[in-house]
Amino acid sequence: MRDKDLHRRSAGTRFVGRLGSHHFAHLRATAEGIAVLDSARRYLGIEHGHEAITAHRQTADQVRAIARRRGDPAWRLIGMQIRTSDVGARPSLDDFIAERDLDGWSEAEQQEFFEATYPLDRRAERRQRLRARQLELLRQVEISDAEQPLPGHRVDGWFDERTAAKLISAGWINLGQLAQAVAVGGRWFTPLPGIGKGKAQRIAHHLHTLIPAAAPPIQRLFALPSPALANHQLASLQADRTPADAAQQTLQLLPDSPAGDAGSMLSASTDLQAVQSWIQTHAGSAATVKAYWREARIFMLWLQRERGDISFHQLKVEDCLAFRAFTENIPPAWISRARAKPGQPGWAPFRGPLAEASRHHLLNSVGALFAYLTLAHYLPQNPWPLIKTRAAMKRSAVNTIDTRAITLHAQEEILRFIDGRPHSPAGARMRFLVRFLTGVGLRASELLSARLADLHTVKGGVVLQVVGKGGQARAATVPPAALDALNDYLHVRGLGDLHAAPEQAPLLASAIDPMEPIGYQALYLTVRTWLGNAIRASALNEQERRAIQGVSSHWLRHTFATRAVEREVPLDVVQAQLGHANLNTTMNTYAKAPLQRRIDAISKAFG
Repeated sequence: MRDKDLHRRSAGTRFVGRLGSHHFAHLRATAEGIAVLDSARRYLGIEHGHEAITAHRQTADQVRAIARRRGDPAWRLIGMQIRTSDVGARPSLDDFIAERDLDGWSEAEQQEFFEATYPLDRRAERRQRLRARQLELLRQVEISDAEQPLPGHRVDGWFDERTAAKLISAGWINLGQLAQAVAVGGRWFTPLPGIGKGKAQRIAHHLHTLIPAAAPPIQRLFALPSPALANHQLASLQADRTPADAAQQTLQLLPDSPAGDAGSMLSASTDLQAVQSWIQTHAGSAATVKAYWREARIFMLWLQRERGDISFHQLKVEDCLAFRAFTENIPPAWISRARAKPGQPGWAPFRGPLAEASRHHLLNSVGALFAYLTLAHYLPQNPWPLIKTRAAMKRSAVNTIDTRAITLHAQEEILRFIDGRPHSPAGARMRFLVRFLTGVGLRASELLSARLADLHTVKGGVVLQVVGKGGQARAATVPPAALDALNDYLHVRGLGDLHAAPEQAPLLASAIDPMEPIGYQALYLTVRTWLGNAIRASALNEQERRAIQGVSSHWLRHTFATRAVEREVPLDVVQAQLGHANLNTTMNTYAKAPLQRRIDAISKAFG
């Protein structure tokens, strides 16, 4: 839209309804030399230049009319910017006398010397008096005529008419209703047509400028326990019943569990301490610590909010059934309204309903926690084995159909896309990732921590020493094709081959520094970006694309395992290569290959 059109549109908009203290703050700021646009942003909630000028004029006209009705002869000063020189650069007469050592001179002589050294600008002095008069007049009119915004006041008295019309159409008639909507957080402004995040922030800021007390602090629906809390407190959930004028976050002790059975092997005296012990003894990597803590935290919050703060010792089968039902239908109050970090306003434990695999993982994690605490005699009994999770009942059937593996045809298409891009360190890294992970089957955390020094030559081949889940060390076989991929990648990085490259070089490196490893976030973004682009640009049909939608680095590990089973590698060998603690995990997860053989055999027999 052209500037002329913007100016015409803003000139016809009413920006001033009720006159409040923020209008006088704006006029004082501009009188002191602050730019109109800067002051309008701060005090009037207006962003655009033409609107700021119009709002300034309307504000000045309204205050000027009041001063004129009062009979004040200085009413014309309202809204003017009176430029003054810096008369404050002149020292006081006393300071001048002390500086020049004039104590022995007469007052007339002292004044004469002072005026000669610092001649007075009569025009500047007059402008200074006018500004002082202007500010005093603003103060007087504000005292007599400024209104105090109240929650019951309609929004069209305090917002420009276009914004007010949108607020009213969304059902927020008065300031109090708007304050409650803003306090919810997240995308509270969705019902407002043409209002994005930036404009919504300005509306919220202007509302708080008007009536800070009318908008209660954003509720922290879920304040979290922290593993680092020395006093082992769990922040209580702040209830909606907390009055706005006294809303303060409070800390409530998680109910202290008994110290455990007489033969308890844990020194924990609270459930939070017991969870910490479980994580410390079972988590072998930072990623596992994060995952375990997330699942335990969700369960502890659920006990506190939904089951009356019961402790682990008080848990019954009925509670387990209730938690299972909860995971199948997550209530809206437990779903985040904003992309906030844990403990921040708008955060809740879930981003949305849980997928089948996520429910299975959550219930299994809680079950593993209770199994550990029972084994350690912290708890006298464990009700979870009595519960057959619906997720577990469905998961085995799901896994026989989909193991999130990439077909050979799809992998060829991905590598063709990578090779067709301009040569770059990032492209070389992606080619290595696809070739190496589909040939070795490492977890992302294992690859990220691996260095060339972890490679060892043994009779008949090469193995990579890695530390997997639960801190379990194992030797993963690196077949010749994967070694070739690594050698090619080292050459691209300028490190030579396996014999010449430094032992401390990471297997997976930064695209900038060949000796600098990368983190999980960089790996995740690299794989999702490259593979997503490759799939979209590929010659795969729609069904093949849907089958590998959302591909990640973990899919490459699944691909290795699925192909190994398809090629009839013994399951115990696949289990050892993957680092599965239980052979059943390998069998259940990668059952697609046996299923495919059954389909082929039966189709051949009855075709």
